[in-house]
This record gives sequence, C-alpha cells and structure tokens, in this order.
Amino acid sequence: MIKRITFLLLILCSSMLFAESYLTNVEAEPGHASLNFAGSLKFYYDLPKPNLVKKAYLQVDIDGETKTFDSTVADSGFLSIDNSLSLAGEELYNAIKNTRSLEDSDDKSAADGTYTIRVRIELDTSSNNDDDDEDDDDDDVDDDNSSSVPEYAEKTIKVTFDNKPPKAPSAIEVEGGNQQMLVRVTPPSTEDGSSKEKIGVYHAKVTGIFKSKDTETQTTLEYDSIVDSDKYNQIWEFTVKGKDGYEFINNDEGSSSRAYTVEVTAEDLAGNSDEEASISVDASSVTTYGFWSNYKSQGGKDDGGFCFVATAGFGSYFHPSVELLREFRDSVLSNFELGKRFIAAYYKYGSYPAEIIKDSPMLRAASRTILMPLVVTAWFFTTVLGRILMISWLFLSAFFAFKSSRKALLALFFVLLLTVPAHDLSAKTRGNAIHGEASFTNLIYYPQIDSEINGTPFKDVAGPQLRWLPSFTFGLAIPTPYIRITFIGGIGYTRFKGRAMRSDGTRSTDRTTMHFIPLKAELKLRPVYDFPLYPYIAGGIDYYPWWVRDGGSTTENGGTFGLHGTIGLMLSLNWMDPSSSKKMKENGVVNTCLFVGYKFEKINDFWRNKSFDLSNKMKNNFEFGLVFEF
Repeated sequence: MIKRITFLLLILCSSMLFAESYLTNVEAEPGHASLNFAGSLKFYYDLPKPNLVKKAYLQVDIDGETKTFDSTVADSGFLSIDNSLSLAGEELYNAIKNTRSLEDSDDKSAADGTYTIRVRIELDTSSNNDDDDEDDDDDDVDDDNSSSVPEYAEKTIKVTFDNKPPKAPSAIEVEGGNQQMLVRVTPPSTEDGSSKEKIGVYHAKVTGIFKSKDTETQTTLEYDSIVDSDKYNQIWEFTVKGKDGYEFINNDEGSSSRAYTVEVTAEDLAGNSDEEASISVDASSVTTYGFWSNYKSQGGKDDGGFCFVATAGFGSYFHPSVELLREFRDSVLSNFELGKRFIAAYYKYGSYPAEIIKDSPMLRAASRTILMPLVVTAWFFTTVLGRILMISWLFLSAFFAFKSSRKALLALFFVLLLTVPAHDLSAKTRGNAIHGEASFTNLIYYPQIDSEINGTPFKDVAGPQLRWLPSFTFGLAIPTPYIRITFIGGIGYTRFKGRAMRSDGTRSTDRTTMHFIPLKAELKLRPVYDFPLYPYIAGGIDYYPWWVRDGGSTTENGGTFGLHGTIGLMLSLNWMDPSSSKKMKENGVVNTCLFVGYKFEKINDFWRNKSFDLSNKMKNNFEFGLVFEF
C-alpha cells in the first residue's frame, strides 16, 4: 500500500514538473502589458515539444470566473519558439462587461483594473501508459514517469486594462539650442497624488515662424517622443529640431515675435491621451558655439582642413599647396619691392588664365607640374623644418668646399656606421625570420589648444577632465648584437564631449564632440643584453587627424603634424615566469615587457602659428603599457 501511494505521488509530482517543460518563455508585447479598449497585446511563448501540442488559447480570471477567449490556435503547425496569441482590448472589455453585467457606454473606465491572463496549451496524452499494473521495479517506475504527458500546461501574466487618459504634464521646461530646443517634461500625478503616472509617449506641437527654402513661414510641427522603459514615471527629456523642410530660426535678440510655443500632451502606457490636457510654454532657439565655433569666436587661428595632405589637384582654397603659396606671398614676397610688384601683377592678370585652367583636367595637371618647384621653394622658406634643412644644406655645401674638412666629415660618417655594422645588418635582413614588436600604449591626454590664444574656448566646452588615450603600435626590427633598432607605426583614439556655449558664456544643452586619431611613425632603439631591465629611446613624426561633430553632423575637420621623442624603461617579464615565457617563445614571442616612458612632443604643424597645438598639456607626460617582441 505504501509503495502504491509513493508511486502515485511520484507520478503526480513528475507530471507537474513535466508540465513546466512543455510551455516556456511566456512574455507579453509590449512588455508593460497595458492596453485600452482600442489596443491589443501579443503573448509570445516557446514550446519545447511542439509535436505534442493540440491547441493553445488565452483565458482570464474575472471575479473568480474563468473566461476563454475565441483566439484559439489548434493544429496550426506549432513551432519550438516564437509562437504567439493576440488579445484585443475589445475582447477583454466584453468578457468583463458580460461577467459584471456592465452597461455599454463610451466610457470604458468601469472595466479598468489588473487582470490575470492565462496562456494555456492542451497536450496529446495518447502516448501515456494506461496500464495500472503494480510493479515494484524501480526502473519501471522511472519509465512510467518519463513517459507521462499532462493534459495541459499554462503560464499567467498580469495585464493592466486602462481606459482613462492622463492629466496634463505637471511641468515643462524648454532650453534653446542652435536651431533646436531641448524639452524637459515632468509626468502628471496619479489621481490620489501619491506618485507620478507612467507615461509611454509625449506628443509635442511647436508653433512659430520657421525657415523653409529661404522664406519664413508660420506653421506647426508635431513630434512624438517614446519614453524609455526605465523612465516611465520620471522627468523625460527630448530634442525638437527642424523637419519636413522647415528649420528653426535662432532668436538671439529675444524678440517675442520670434519665439515658439511648445505644447505637450502625455500618452500613458495603455495608449490613452487627451489633447485638451496639455501644458505649453514659449521658448526660442539660440546660437550656440561648439568646439570649433567657440574656438574661432575667441580668436583661434587654425583654418581647419587636412594640412600637408596631397590630393589629386589643388582645386581648393584650403589645399596645403595653395596655403603654402599664400604663406610665401605674405611672409616673403610682400617684404620686397619686386615681390610686391609680382603680387599686384598676379591679382591683375591671373584671373584670366585661372578661368581657363579650372575647367580642364589636362591644364590643371600641367599647372600643378609647373607650380611644384615654387611650392617646394615656399616650403623651404615658410616652415621651420624647411628652413633647418635649407640652412643645413648650405652649411654642408660650404663644408665640402674646404678640402681640410673632408676628413672630419668622413670620420663622423664612419662613427655612425659603427653603431650598426654593415655585415650584421645584411645578415639580419637576408634571414627568413621577421623581427618586430607590437604594443598596447596608454596615455592621459589633454590638448593645449587654448595655449595659442587669449581665452579658454576648448576648456569652456570640454571642461578640465583628462581623457584616456589608448593606442596600438606595430613595428619591424633590425636586431644586432648590441642594439635593437625598430621602425614603428602607431594609431590611437580619444574624444572630448561637452556642451556648446551660448553667446552669454553659459553652457547650452547642445552636444558637441571633438575626436582625435593620433598617428605616429618613429624609430626606437634599445640595448641588447641578458639583464631584464632595458632603457630605450624613440623619436619620430606625428599626425593627428581630428574632426568636430555638432548635432549629429561634422562641422569641421583637419589634421595637425608634429614631432615627438621618448625616453623610457622596459621591464622584461620573461624572468618572472620562465615556463610561460618558453611557451610564448614557441609561438614566436621572444620577449614580453612592461614599459613606462617620458614623452616630449610638439604637435603644432612644426611650430606653425596658425595651427592647433595638440601637444599634451600634462606636465608629467608619461606613457605606459605592454610590448611583445617577436
């Protein structure tokens, strides 16, 4: 008798457990499970064993009574995942009305409340063993349990039925931006005033004078802002911009005729809203200054554009070659009487051939070829590096003119050659093995953009917070018995985010971002010996492409060249864990090091006074990271 009762209990418990495995992942869409009379909900569910399902349907419990909806799915080829059943608000209302004998009217709020919706599936039990023969064998009991299929499986979800629209929002604030406005809305209070109502969508109407195709038009623009699920009953912010060919007109003068009326209504999670329950305020869009415009407004001299980057042709006033020629005109030619005459003649007669050349690709190519010697000459005269090279060339020319000095020059040349013996260099380059390194470098960065002008336009927008500048480098090495010489290229990325400035010096709500991608090419030297601590030096050239984005679009971009040098110390990790280093060597990594270095840099287009200074403002400009040598 005890065995029989135990067996029946096992059957009952296993049936309940198995019923859970036939219906899983039941969810309502939308997730808040709220609807009104005109709305609907979908219930998604998974069926681990779809071949055993005969039908699926929805039920609701109302005042202790169970009502089954007509949306029954039967023998429709159930799937393992993403099956669904739909419930219309009208269906739920009719079930409530019939149960509670409600009178039909336009006001459906009498049926409002929270209801338990049941997703139920009926299963095929024909495979169950009906033999009640008692069997004390434990294996038989397990077989019966594993084959027992319940008649049904079900899951429940709480659903809110709501037909009463919310009141007007409690408060509204509008901040003007550049041809846009930020709207901040506080949800309405609940009926009892104890909390804020959950709002799913805010509807906004903006009325005023807009710009459309160079004309000004009085009109109304409408916006819908969907609230995030974690902000339903909290203050919500959204931005209204121009649309449908209309643009906001900035009202910097504060004229009442140029102000916009912003009217907002709320729609709750169930989809109810009342156009008359609105809140409104007058506001204006105003001119704001992002990273680039704020920099220019305070006297910044950088012209933007990718300086010193050759393109297929000049074709632009801001082309680097054209810019070099302008600089040569202003700083060299204009200082001499003959140069002034040449400039006057050029502006008097140069426009005629320019009109002919600009429309002919062949003539443009020919003119670039003819002008190139002048461009090179301009580079030598107008850049610091060009002047250094020109002076050096003149010095060497004079040096070679004196026979007595040639021996000293040859001696210096051979001393330099001794650092990398020619025999060893050729042996390394002829070998099949590739030597090099890869590293992950970290730096704390803040550009010195504000140092070139009387003001702090960059700091005003970005604030004083430093940024992390990670970078990756890769290089090829020439190892010698005494020194490891590595030619390295690197790339990094960082950005500064901030709020655009208003004309009165206060921050607006407009977002502005300045991005940097530092590129570098350098030569690195370190000694070769068995001690795990290596000093190193490195130096090379940098190029910092940058761009500024305001309101989702790029407002200016450019690039700045520079130079850098680094002295540092590398700590080899091979001696700390010989077994791991041996495995690394089997994979080609011969040395793994931590490193830290002090970096000297000047990123300002080689001391050009009309360029950004993107050198790091940090006094202790240390970089650190991990390097893998192979």
